[in-house]
Amino acid sequence: MSEFGLPTAITPYALTLWAEGRKVATLGHAPMNDQWSLDYDPGWAAQAESFPLSPALPFRPPANGYAVGAVKRFVENLLPEGRALDITASTFHVSKSNIYALISALGAETTGAFRFWPMDQTPPAVVTTPPREVTRDELDTRLAERDQMPLAVWDGKVRMSIAGVQDKVMVYLDRPLDEGGRFFLVEPPLASTHILKPDPGRELTPHLVVNEHYCMTLARRMKLPVADVAIYRTPRPVLLVRRFDRIALQGGTGPVVQRRHIIDACQASDLPATYKYERHLGSGEHVRHIRDGVSFEVLFDRVEQTVNKAAARMTLLRWALFQFLIGNSDAHGKNFSFFVHREGLEPAPWYDLVSVVQYPGIDHQLAMAWGDAFSLEEVTAFALADFAQRCRVDRQLLKREARRMAKLATEHASLQAQAADYIDEAEQAFAGLLRDFIVGQATRLTELADEAAKIKGKFL
Repeated sequence: MSEFGLPTAITPYALTLWAEGRKVATLGHAPMNDQWSLDYDPGWAAQAESFPLSPALPFRPPANGYAVGAVKRFVENLLPEGRALDITASTFHVSKSNIYALISALGAETTGAFRFWPMDQTPPAVVTTPPREVTRDELDTRLAERDQMPLAVWDGKVRMSIAGVQDKVMVYLDRPLDEGGRFFLVEPPLASTHILKPDPGRELTPHLVVNEHYCMTLARRMKLPVADVAIYRTPRPVLLVRRFDRIALQGGTGPVVQRRHIIDACQASDLPATYKYERHLGSGEHVRHIRDGVSFEVLFDRVEQTVNKAAARMTLLRWALFQFLIGNSDAHGKNFSFFVHREGLEPAPWYDLVSVVQYPGIDHQLAMAWGDAFSLEEVTAFALADFAQRCRVDRQLLKREARRMAKLATEHASLQAQAADYIDEAEQAFAGLLRDFIVGQATRLTELADEAAKIKGKFL
C-alpha cells in the first residue's frame, strides 16, 4: 500500500524484503515524485510469529494509506551516517540523498531481521562461498591505513551497512575469543554476529575504546541491560560488541545466524534520522526554541507501544539516569532500540554508552534536555522534577531509582577502574578520570533527586 492509499504500481524500482527465508513484503519507489510503498506478503502477515517493520507500518494500514514519508523514514534510518555514508555513495556513484539506491546496495545486511533483495531473485538458503577471514595482522594494517583506504571498504566492497557515524566493521565470530575465535566477513545467508569499533585515531577523542568499554561494563556490573563488549588488541585497541539482534547457532550444514528485528527510537517515533536530537535544527539563536526531535518525552511516549509498559518505563528511566551518571551528552534518539514483536515493542539492550564530557574539544550540549536544561551543569532539582512530569514518572520513584543507581555506580566505578582490561598507565589514568567523574555525578544526582521529590506539583 502506498503512502497515499493506492496499490503499489508495477515499477522497476522495487525490492523484496525477506526474513529467515520467508518473503515479508515488497518495497516500491517512484523516484520522480519520491513516493514509497510497502505491501506485506499475505503469507507473512498470517503467521502467528510474524511482526511488522515498525508501529508506523502495521500489517493493516489506515484507509488512506501509511503516513506520508513513513516508509522512506523507516528505510533511511537503516543507513550509515557521516564518512561511511560518503564512502558508500562515492563507491556506488550515487547521491547521498538517493535512499533507494543506497538501500539497494546495502540492504542485504542491515540492522534488524530483514534483508532487502532484488525482486526477481531469492536470497540464498545455504552458504556457497567460504566466509573471508580477517586476521589480527590484516586488521592492524587496515587500521594504520584508514586515511588511504576507508575501513568500511574490504576487497572493493562496502561492508558498513548499519547506522552511526563512527568507523565500524561487521564480522562473524566463529567461537569465543578465549577459545581461539576468528573474525570473518560474511555474505548471505550468513550474517554478522559482532561489530568491531576501533579508536577514531584523532586527538579530540583519546581512549574512546576504553571509554565505551568502561561505561558499558559499568552498566553490566550494575545489572543493567547492556550489550556484551570486550577489548580486542591488534595491538591497537578495538571494541568488540556482540550484536543483540543476532543469535549464532550451529546448523546441520554449518553455522547459522538468526536475525532478530529491532528498531531505534527514531523509527519507533516515525521520525527521520535527522531528528535524532531534540533540537534537530541546532542551538542557533533563531531555532533553539524548536524542539520537535527525539526528547525524553518523545522517548517515554514509546512506552504506550510496548508489551510490558511498567517494565519499559523503568528501563527508560534507568537509561536516562545512567546517561547523567556517565556524562553522555550524545545520548540521542538512535542510541536506544526496541525489539519488535507482533504484540508490540520491548526495550533492547543498551549500547553506545560513552562519557562524552571527557573530551573538552567536543560540544557537550545534551541530545535530550532535562526539563529545559541542555547542559549537565544547568540541571537543577527543578529540571529533574520537570523531566519527571513530562515523562509521567512518579518523583518518589525517580528519587528511589536515582539513589539506588548512584549507590551502585559509586561502588562499581572504582572496581571497574581497576580492571585488567586497561593495560598501560595512560589507559589506567583515563579509567581513573571516568571513575572520579561518575562518583561525583552520583553524589550530585542523589542530592538533585532528593530535592526534586520535595517540589510542589503546582510549581511545575
